[in-house]
Amino acid sequence: MKKLIVLLLSLAAFLAAQTSYSGIWNGKGGIESAKYGSVPQVAQLTLLQAGSSVSGTIKFGNGKPLAISNGAVSGSTITFAVGPGTGTLTRSGVQLVGRLTSSKGEIFDVVFTQQ
Repeated sequence: MKKLIVLLLSLAAFLAAQTSYSGIWNGKGGIESAKYGSVPQVAQLTLLQAGSSVSGTIKFGNGKPLAISNGAVSGSTITFAVGPGTGTLTRSGVQLVGRLTSSKGEIFDVVFTQQ
């Protein structure tokens, strides 16, 4: 019985470690522009996950880091607010794939890979 409990606890710890989003993620994508199409852009996402909550920062290009607020994890999806915009990212293998939308309606489609 002890061995079964140890095995189950080990499995739970392994699965919890596999779903952590904490760390530094480097991203590439494009901001949709009516005039120019998809304009290439890079971003860096720094996340700290505590249970189902996520906090951190995001930095576009060489800009200053912006704080992430209202971050939440539900399954393989992360949602958050950054400034007046929102972000939704879904884990796909070793990447986070998703979309950031500004309050002006600008759309940044991005793929992040953990450092």
